[in-house]
Amino acid sequence: MKKTGKIKKDKQKEEAHIFRNTFFMLKCAFKCAPVSLVLIYLAYILENVYYSVVFNVMFLETAMSIIEGNGTWEEFATKITIIIAGKLAVDLFAYIDMYTIRTKFEIKVESYINNLIFEKAQQVELGCYEAPDFFDNYNRATWVVDKGGFKRIIEGSAWTIGSLISFIFIIVYLVKIDPFLLLLVACPAVLMVLRVVENKVTFEKEKEMTPYERQKEYIRRTVLLKDFAKDIKTTDIFDVLKIRFKSAIDENIKIIRKYGWKLVFINVAGDIFGNVLPVIGGLGYGSYRLIYSQNLEISEFSVLVSAIMTSKNKLNNFARYFAMQQKHCLWVQNLRNFLNYEPKITDGALEADDFRSLEFRNVTFSYGEDKPPVLKNVSFKINRGESIAVVGHNGAGKTTLSKLIMRLYDVKDGEILYNGRNIKEYSLSSYRKKFCSVFQDYKIFAMTVAENVLVKETDGENIHIAERALEMGGVADKINSLEKKANTLLTREFDNNGVLLSGGQAQKVSISKLFANDDFEVAVLDEPSSALDPVAESKMYDSIMEGTRDKTVIYISHRLSSATRSDNILVFEKGEIIERGSHSQLMEKNGAYAEMFTLQASGYKDGEESEPDYE
Repeated sequence: MKKTGKIKKDKQKEEAHIFRNTFFMLKCAFKCAPVSLVLIYLAYILENVYYSVVFNVMFLETAMSIIEGNGTWEEFATKITIIIAGKLAVDLFAYIDMYTIRTKFEIKVESYINNLIFEKAQQVELGCYEAPDFFDNYNRATWVVDKGGFKRIIEGSAWTIGSLISFIFIIVYLVKIDPFLLLLVACPAVLMVLRVVENKVTFEKEKEMTPYERQKEYIRRTVLLKDFAKDIKTTDIFDVLKIRFKSAIDENIKIIRKYGWKLVFINVAGDIFGNVLPVIGGLGYGSYRLIYSQNLEISEFSVLVSAIMTSKNKLNNFARYFAMQQKHCLWVQNLRNFLNYEPKITDGALEADDFRSLEFRNVTFSYGEDKPPVLKNVSFKINRGESIAVVGHNGAGKTTLSKLIMRLYDVKDGEILYNGRNIKEYSLSSYRKKFCSVFQDYKIFAMTVAENVLVKETDGENIHIAERALEMGGVADKINSLEKKANTLLTREFDNNGVLLSGGQAQKVSISKLFANDDFEVAVLDEPSSALDPVAESKMYDSIMEGTRDKTVIYISHRLSSATRSDNILVFEKGEIIERGSHSQLMEKNGAYAEMFTLQASGYKDGEESEPDYE
């Protein structure tokens, strides 16, 4: 019973509240451009009311009254002049709004919402990026911007208010003619219910299609990316991608068929209640009173027909926009759910002081409750100024160690201590600022060389820092040979003249970040030489030794060049520390480390060719 109640509660929590979500989006828009929002609302409402009430009803009533002799042509001319002037004013206001106010307004709101999404994406823990559900939620959160949801919500709410005001005026006219007509006007109210149901069905359809749309998007992106081009062109993996793409399309077709007949039925019923019954009923009833009962004047009949058609259109529009609001508010709810996500890795209250020690104490870690442990009861301590090498075969748990040190994940069993206190007690920003990391899966951003090195915008004052860092990283000769040197744009994502670096050059640029930052106290280097040949690797470690004097360094690698330069070595196997000590101590022990070192050293005897340069 408890479980059922929880499911029901979660379902209610997921459902979008149209007014609450509309208010949320309007509040975001008001923060960006309050004056523009008010003007946009005013433009929609004035245009709606003018054409629905003034032009379609009042104008017709005035004209027919003149024909029946209930007014003068001077009065008619005056009213016509006012109506025409009003039309020109409304059209001019709409024109100014469309081509000046609204475009800037939409850009501001889109930027604001994107910043909210980006900031939250920055806060969520790394584990979210390894969960398919996170990407589905993230994808649905971006619908508000990508599919123009925020624009439609603002337009829809303004049109809804305008339609409601217009409808009230028209109801007054109809009641004056015959209160019975309200029954016919009420028919489109059923349409509103049907539209809400239609939106829920459509949303469920799109929700089920999201994983397959994401799969299709992944394949589209993969086929176009340089990183995968060689494998795609030289293997049969492209056939597998095509099969996956077709499979995603087939699954989406099944989902469309599943919901298709429901949507057809809803739309047919909506057309009956929204168009057929009001029109036939209104015209039939008006004709009956005009011709048979003869208790309806021609002017009243004309106004009746116009009011019935206008009110029908208004209620249809009201239903359509209300339903559209409900649909897009489901998108807003996805956005709000994403923005309301509480990261599991949270800030502590303490500011991290100068580094003195880092200690792993009985740490066991896995990437999920149902996953086997990657680290098992790991304990070690590193003090200020020491260098430690973490070595072992691939899959031994070394990279996980670096993620835990940087607090990209939190341990549940055991603890990690910074200066004797659990790292969870420190604020994330102050703690991470004490470290400089170079990760195994380094990435080059579609920015300039200098921006990749400095990891911030460059200016005339800090460009020399990037140049010096590139020199120490061993890639200055290559970068200086380029036309724009450190200001060269990397990758061709946005510029056909961008430069593509080889794997070794890209890794050297990534390593150069270490030498551009003097604020850190601990360097965490995860496989820093994986793309380098032995000569370049040796030079790189020489530079690291020079650039990290008086710093604490943690080398993580399956290649043992770093181990000979370290004060202490931790040998990992299957998530456990099986040996520890200095290089000489472990060689004397003649255990797992000595065996690995001997095998690698024999592989270097004949030397290796340096990696060629590519652009």
